[in-house]
Amino acid sequence: MKIMFADERGVLLIISMVVMVVLAVLTSVYLMTVVTEKHSTDTERFVIQAVHLAEAGANLAWAEMRARIETDLRTRIENYTPRNQQGNALMAYVTGNAALEFLRDYAYPASGTQFSIHDDEAVLTIATDVNSDLDSAIEGDTITSVLRITSRQAPTGDAANQIYRFYYRYTVEATARLTRFNPPLVKTIAFAPNDFDLVVRQDNFAKYALFTFHHRTPSGTTVWFTADTNFFGPVHTNERFSFANNPSAHFTNEVTQSQATARFYNNGSSILLDDDRNGSRDVPVFDNGFLRSQDTIPLPAAISQTELREAALGGMAVPGASSPGVYVPESGGTLTGGIYLNGNSGQSSDNPKVTLSVDASNNPVYTITQHIHPVDHTTVITVDNSANTTTVVRDGVSTTYNGRPDGATHEGTIIYANDDISGLSGTVQQDTQITVSSERDIVITGNVMYQGYNTTPSLNAAGYNNLMGILSWGGNVRIGTTAPNDVNVHAVVMAPHGVFTVDNYDSGISRGTATLLGGVISDWYGAFGTFSGTSGMRTGYGRNFIYDNRVLQGMAPPYFPYMDRFTIDNPVELSRKMIWRELDE
Repeated sequence: MKIMFADERGVLLIISMVVMVVLAVLTSVYLMTVVTEKHSTDTERFVIQAVHLAEAGANLAWAEMRARIETDLRTRIENYTPRNQQGNALMAYVTGNAALEFLRDYAYPASGTQFSIHDDEAVLTIATDVNSDLDSAIEGDTITSVLRITSRQAPTGDAANQIYRFYYRYTVEATARLTRFNPPLVKTIAFAPNDFDLVVRQDNFAKYALFTFHHRTPSGTTVWFTADTNFFGPVHTNERFSFANNPSAHFTNEVTQSQATARFYNNGSSILLDDDRNGSRDVPVFDNGFLRSQDTIPLPAAISQTELREAALGGMAVPGASSPGVYVPESGGTLTGGIYLNGNSGQSSDNPKVTLSVDASNNPVYTITQHIHPVDHTTVITVDNSANTTTVVRDGVSTTYNGRPDGATHEGTIIYANDDISGLSGTVQQDTQITVSSERDIVITGNVMYQGYNTTPSLNAAGYNNLMGILSWGGNVRIGTTAPNDVNVHAVVMAPHGVFTVDNYDSGISRGTATLLGGVISDWYGAFGTFSGTSGMRTGYGRNFIYDNRVLQGMAPPYFPYMDRFTIDNPVELSRKMIWRELDE
């Protein structure tokens, strides 16, 4: 047996104590490391949270700005009374170089605060309590967003054409403050400065994919929206819409009507409902809502027709009934108006036919055929845009004039007939904006199409300047019996005292689909075809109405009638994705 001496036991005791001390130190270091890493992780998590909260605050301020301009400012502009004084009020902001004051006076919600103006900035501060406003469990944390808008340049205005432009630049800063730290953890981010232009103008009927004053035929017959009907763009009636079957029509933009109830087919026993569907029987598709009980919108007065006729005449006296023919008003070899078609409204034999085409030099050509007893006469009008000249060939005799037939105020090509136009077809040259107008019916006898348009991702004319209006003041715009199956019409069609309809729509067999790139404004709703119960289209055309989004950017056919109110063009710049950066604290 080994005997352990006292000094050996002491050494072992010392070694044991050293080991325990080392273990204790290592354990403390480990625990400190764990605590430090946890603190660091928590801090990093809270920093990220603060940055995200600040970003949320910046997005909130950006959304607030869009709402104030695209909704609140628009509402005040469109509801301004008395409207006949609004142009003077807008021009006062222009002449006073008061773009920020205009923003302050119009861009705020009914229950909200206005922008304040300091040091050439319109400023809006939005304070958000994270717990109450963002449904967070973090008590006391806050977000403060500051929206600053400056004027990039003096506003401009055109009182004659009732259009006013304001030029802005904006920045957004947002600060998140987390109060659980001492001192509090604060993070600030900012959106890079961005520009936008605000255009205020007299509203134009061209904005609608469909507008009707009465949503029925002139005889009172109900015209139903069915699955053969598609509308891409704003739709409004001053009465009520009628929907049949499931599925029914499809609408991509907001639909509004003045009456409180809509009509539903209900398997042949129609009913009126203050609803957007009739159970599962009649189910239209509204991508952006169906609003009822909306304000009525008056159609234009006769003064608009007088102005358009005078634009075509360009100062020339109105020809008498005994002098039918094609007139291109000029003075000293320079055109002063548009193209005026004179006929005898008491007879149909002299109703002109108008064909639009494009020649080998890419010039727009208008061929007008008119029977003037005892023979047909043909006038060919060729417009050379690059040379700013117009050549008129009448019965083989050619004359070239300076200028273009773009009306008295040079808005664009205008053709005006004091009679029916018995045939309209052809191609609108890619740089031409034109309105074909008559005092009586216009009959579409073939495709009327833009030279420049796109087919993807869907039918549109974005990026092109060609634009057409077809306007019948006292009659109807009709798709005639000689028009092809699956006819195409690229135009904004207007019949303020009539309908846009199809001849013999209720006889024969299905003629396919009528595709419209533009919009329809009419007093009554013209029939295009018939259907039988739930079996679908039986005769005539189905509708495929595609909205021309360019009108939302202020484009309209030349001399097209305006509405009795102002509106704004939504600034496209406000829909762009914002890029933010973190600011140093």
